[in-house]
Amino acid sequence: MGVWGKATNYEVAARVPLLISTPNMKIRGAKTEALVELVDLFPTICDLTKVPKPSHLEGHSFVSLLDSPDKPWKDAAFSQYPNPALREWAANPLSQGMRETWFGPLIESVEGRIAEQFGSEWDRELFEQHLMGYSMRTDRYRLVVWRDRRDPASEPVAVELYDHQENQEETHNIASQHPELVKKLIRQLDSGWKAAL
Repeated sequence: MGVWGKATNYEVAARVPLLISTPNMKIRGAKTEALVELVDLFPTICDLTKVPKPSHLEGHSFVSLLDSPDKPWKDAAFSQYPNPALREWAANPLSQGMRETWFGPLIESVEGRIAEQFGSEWDRELFEQHLMGYSMRTDRYRLVVWRDRRDPASEPVAVELYDHQENQEETHNIASQHPELVKKLIRQLDSGWKAAL
């Protein structure tokens, strides 16, 4: 449809191309499967330019990957984005004007599916104003946990799990079929977010 940008918690938005070239690289044109995050860019540039890194940085320099692309690296990459289905590009909450644009039918369709899925637990205010998506990508899986952002430690409102070995398009949520894996990945997600704070 051409309406999605880098505004979701899924692979199509969270994955971005990253090309690095430095004058002193030992290996040129190599690819890596290592998980790096955009927060890793600044400390990497600091290391490459010999500029001291501020102590408050969340990211980690990946300079060592430039010479050793197969080096063991991070176990996961994290992203966070509010519920885009009901707040297209941060129209918070959705204005009547936004509902009257060509997005209107799309918004109504998505909203209807979510309301049907949640039944009596459907809460428009929660979904429009307070629902936050916390996403974690490992070498194999993407986990998306939807929580009330007012209480990030609360039980998830919904959980999605996608297996990239079987479904790179992230179209088949397998969370209900793998409850133990979901619990393990949620613990990893929560410890990753706590480490970043």
